Amino acid sequence: MMKNEKHFSEQSLSKEGAARRRLFGQSGGLVASFAIGSVLTGQAIAATPTTSQAPQADSQTLNQFLKISRLLTGHQNLDTTLGQRLWQALNQHSASFSAQYTALSQWISEHQPTDVEALDQQLQGQPLHDVMMSIIRGWYLGVVDNSPHTQVLSYQNALMYQVPRDGMVIPTYAHNGPDYWTAEPPPVDRLLTF
Repeated sequence: MMKNEKHFSEQSLSKEGAARRRLFGQSGGLVASFAIGSVLTGQAIAATPTTSQAPQADSQTLNQFLKISRLLTGHQNLDTTLGQRLWQALNQHSASFSAQYTALSQWISEHQPTDVEALDQQLQGQPLHDVMMSIIRGWYLGVVDNSPHTQVLSYQNALMYQVPRDGMVIPTYAHNGPDYWTAEPPPVDRLLTF
């Protein structure tokens, strides 16, 4: 009896109704094939070997990296998690970073520069200057390279937004409600410490 009802209902449909029914049937098949294809593609991607992962920094290496980073950035309270992510990203970006960083660390320990400005002058024109700048760039910008598809390691906690955070809004973040920009900015005679 069901066969007869189906046959009867298809005959009673107008040409538009029959076309709509065929379209829905074909669309369902297309959606199902995309779903199956997505699952298979996801499994294939998961099964493919990824590029070599940079080694995680042990606690001694991370502490030394944070110590050097404090000198290079001039800030004492650096985020440890961000430091670890930055260490790993710098190593992934350049296979020679770890060796170059070790050389920079030894140079700093031998010459004992008073601050980053003195270090910058001493390293001008040397390969270690590039390593120094890549670490500073990572902390301030939250990325390790300038490619359009670079991985963002930090946005809100990037140092470029920390220095003026008492008077400047991080782009895309709301700050103090409507018309906040009409208030006087904080004085520049005092710098934030973080």
